[in-house]
Amino acid sequence: MESLGKHLRDLRQQRNLSYEQIWQDIRLSEAHVRALEENRLFDIGHYGYVKVMVFNYARYLEANVDQVMAEFRIMMPETTKKEFTPRRTLKEKKIMLSTNFLWTVGIVIFVGILGSILLNAYRQGWLQTPELFERKESVSAAEAKPSDETDKPDSLRLRMRALSESIPRNNTLQDLDDSIPRDTTDYIGNILGSSPLNVQIN
Repeated sequence: MESLGKHLRDLRQQRNLSYEQIWQDIRLSEAHVRALEENRLFDIGHYGYVKVMVFNYARYLEANVDQVMAEFRIMMPETTKKEFTPRRTLKEKKIMLSTNFLWTVGIVIFVGILGSILLNAYRQGWLQTPELFERKESVSAAEAKPSDETDKPDSLRLRMRALSESIPRNNTLQDLDDSIPRDTTDYIGNILGSSPLNVQIN
């Protein structure tokens, strides 16, 4: 094998493979293929990246993979492999507060606001007992302790009692004085007229 790049180019030309076809099949760009065929392996990238690319491209061209990889190790020995050093991302230091602490602060603030509202309402006199309950208490007190006004007799009652006592209890209405007028008017008979069903009132 004269050179790795010339060998890969000859295999590609024998199969009439275009760069677009290679991209569609193994996703190897035209720039990388040209770099491989021109033996510019160090322009492609790190040792491991180039090794995988050469291996996949040789297998795609149906070349002798062992011979290709042996030539690759001569052109790009493992001593050129650089140690991988990951990038260190600088993170900003953040002060992390626990959720319990935040809840405690929120509850303390809420209780303080509620207490100030209640204190202000008490000072303004908004927390007094409603008049409805005071009236009930006064009514119940009045029922428990009757006042002097309820003890006084009613003048109307006294007059009605005197009138009822003036009527004799053992006498009938006929024994009363004849000066009391009697109602003998037949209102029903006057309305209905003469009828055998009408009964005269004596």
